[in-house]
Amino acid sequence: MKKNSKITVIALVIGIFAIVSMAVNIQAKEQENVKQTIAAKIKEIASINVEAVEKSPIEGIYEIVANKGSVVFYYAPKSELIIFGEIYDKNKKSLTQEKRDQLQASKLTDIPLDKAIKIGTGKNKVIEFTDPDCPYCRQAAEYFKNKNVTKYVYLIPITQLHPKAEEKAKYILAAEDKVKAYYEVMSGAKDKDDLSSQKISKEVNDMYQVQQSIGNKIGITGTPAFWINGKYVPGANIKMFDTLLEK
Repeated sequence: MKKNSKITVIALVIGIFAIVSMAVNIQAKEQENVKQTIAAKIKEIASINVEAVEKSPIEGIYEIVANKGSVVFYYAPKSELIIFGEIYDKNKKSLTQEKRDQLQASKLTDIPLDKAIKIGTGKNKVIEFTDPDCPYCRQAAEYFKNKNVTKYVYLIPITQLHPKAEEKAKYILAAEDKVKAYYEVMSGAKDKDDLSSQKISKEVNDMYQVQQSIGNKIGITGTPAFWINGKYVPGANIKMFDTLLEK
């Protein structure tokens, strides 16, 4: 290849790179503008923290990710419409749910299993965020009791609803046999006991705070919440439990 030809090719590559970089920068700026606009607008109707903006499969509509990936909605800048709902493709698959699943699955990398209470040695892996006084959490605890699962349990008391849940969580964490204590509490056996006077060590308090931090980091705002073999399940959805464990 002649020298002039090489120079032309190099110049062409540089030009293409510059155009691509410019397009990426324009898109990033556009998305940042949309993020700021929608963040201001959404505050007027809901307590939502906007985190990410991407183009949706529909031309002119943006996909908005909020509240640590737990909320996905849409925004149309031209009409200034905020859209909550599902987008389905021609095969009746919800692209919105697919996005939520991707976001929830990505959280698994942020869950340190060594900070959990490990229960069982079964082939199905279950990560559980639970409140010791939540009736649905207790229902789920009973469901998994005799299943072929290995559970990793994090105690996340919703104290606004269950004022005594924190002391029950610390009772479990302080126990020498945490699995036994977990089932005691979740069965209701400790409901009439006064646990407020129990002596809690710094180690137990630290363990409790670590579990709260993990829940906050991945956006746990309600219990129970599960990941069953990598699939996120909000609530005590027994039908979905059955389906995922059968698979």
